Amino acid sequence: MYQRLVESLSLYKGLPRDIYFIAIARFILGLGNFIIPFMTLLLTQKQGYSTAIAGTLVMVVTGTYMLGGLIGGKLSDTYGHKRTMVCGEFLVALVLLMCGFFAEHHTIAPALMCIAFFLIGIALPASIALVADHSNPKNRDAVMSLSYLAYNLGSAVGPVVAGYLFWHHTAWIYWGNGFAALIGILIVWFRVSDGHHDTTNTELSALEKATDSSVWAVFRERPRLLIFGGLCTLLWFALNQMTMTGPLYFSHVFAQDSAVLFGQLMTFASVVVVMTTPLLIRMTRNQSEPNSLAIAGVLFAIGYAIIAQWTAIWVIFFAWFLLSAAEVLLLTKEGVYLANHSPSSHRGRISGILITIRNIGLMPTYAFIGAYIQSNGYSSAWMLILSVASLAAIGFWLLLIQQRSAQQSTPSAAVIEPTNDS
Repeated sequence: MYQRLVESLSLYKGLPRDIYFIAIARFILGLGNFIIPFMTLLLTQKQGYSTAIAGTLVMVVTGTYMLGGLIGGKLSDTYGHKRTMVCGEFLVALVLLMCGFFAEHHTIAPALMCIAFFLIGIALPASIALVADHSNPKNRDAVMSLSYLAYNLGSAVGPVVAGYLFWHHTAWIYWGNGFAALIGILIVWFRVSDGHHDTTNTELSALEKATDSSVWAVFRERPRLLIFGGLCTLLWFALNQMTMTGPLYFSHVFAQDSAVLFGQLMTFASVVVVMTTPLLIRMTRNQSEPNSLAIAGVLFAIGYAIIAQWTAIWVIFFAWFLLSAAEVLLLTKEGVYLANHSPSSHRGRISGILITIRNIGLMPTYAFIGAYIQSNGYSSAWMLILSVASLAAIGFWLLLIQQRSAQQSTPSAAVIEPTNDS
């Protein structure tokens, strides 16, 4: 196992220098991931809101994040991916540092959080596009997975630190997140070049060449992008049940022991992600992204089926291993596919629009799944969840079949499409 891990880590050797600095920056951002895991507790325990109002405020914050993502896509393609990311994250850092001085204020802290998440939304499409700019179809699996792996390494530590700061040093929840964002973005600013609209890279496929068309014209020409985004939304719904239906179900089954179990499962998931990311990427590097995401759908379905049928602790951990592996495939292969099939001139806008569509589709599910469980019970809810994951898997396989059919019927398709559809 150790030898396999070492061999898999060799996947990350020889990547562009900029990618390593981006990975370092994302690791630091992960270390400062203090606010998101504790947002509800901050609103209820520190700002004094009821759980109902806190839930509403979380939805408002999510809405500002979505709006920022939609605007940020356009800004990043217009003014440059690196410039938009640096400006957005720099302003985020300033707002969070300011928020620390009002950590327990009833209105100022939530208002500043809305501003901060709007700016995070602006920076996100630019961040995704910047990583894609410094990769090509041959190394994109490694580039995307290294970025994801680095952030998860940091995130495995950040929330633990935040837990110790929460009650007696609340201001440092905001300051720590703000300083991490500032340090991370300074690394990008000074050490990462802007590869925006690089038309000289001969390794890019025809699908990645810059175009003067509008983003809506690109979607009309490439409807598979929208279909792909819709199928990924189904997988994201399945992924979210690890932190939505999972803890509710464990509370129902294990009562007071559920909190300890869920904490252990989330720590276990972080370890699985860190250990298996290089292994999974190496194992699937010759597979097409739709095929890998179909496998992710199958893993989600099997994992939730196991949880629904057995309550032995070791069996639940095994199911969590499968779910964590599916998460790795989703969060890496989605970005690879979009980078491979998006013009470099439109990466920011395409990412921003698809992220917004995904979030709009997912927002009602937070209320829906709770109401569904209350009306139909957990067994029916698990069947619904694994059915959604299975539907996504079937959809990705159909997309792959259609993509291969299009390549065979169009002689030039072999030049246009990435070639890893085996």
